[in-house]
Amino acid sequence: MLPREHYLKQTFQDAVNFPDGFEKGGLSDIQARLVRKHGALINAITQEEVSDPTPDDLHILKVIANQSVPKSPIEQAWVKYVSIVKTRQAAAPAKSSKAKASKPKEAPEAKPAEAPPSDTAAKKTKASKVQLTDS
Repeated sequence: MLPREHYLKQTFQDAVNFPDGFEKGGLSDIQARLVRKHGALINAITQEEVSDPTPDDLHILKVIANQSVPKSPIEQAWVKYVSIVKTRQAAAPAKSSKAKASKPKEAPEAKPAEAPPSDTAAKKTKASKVQLTDS
C-alpha cells in the first residue's frame, strides 16, 4: 500500500480503450485532464492499494458502485470515462461474434495420403535377404 500522493504523481493512460487519447475518445478537454491526473489514484482506490484515502476518495467508491451520485468534477469525469469503456467493451464482443457467425473459408481439398507398404511385402523382402545369406 502506498500513500495517495504517490498515485497523484502518476499520469493515467488507457491506450487500449483510448488509443487516440481521452479527448478523441469522447471526454471533454477538462474531463480528459482530470482523468489523466486522478485516474491512477482512483484505480488504486478501487483496488484498495491506497494507505491513506480521504473521505472524498472513499466517496468515489460509492459513486462507482452506484450508491451515490457524483458530486465533484473528478467523479463526473470518471463516471463518464467508465461509461465509455463499458460501452466499447460491450460493442467489442458483438463484432467478434459477427465474425464467428460468418461462413468460414473452405479449406482446400486434401490429397489422399499414400498407403504405407504392407507388412507382407516387408516380410517377403526380409525373407529373400535371409535366403540369400544362407546360401
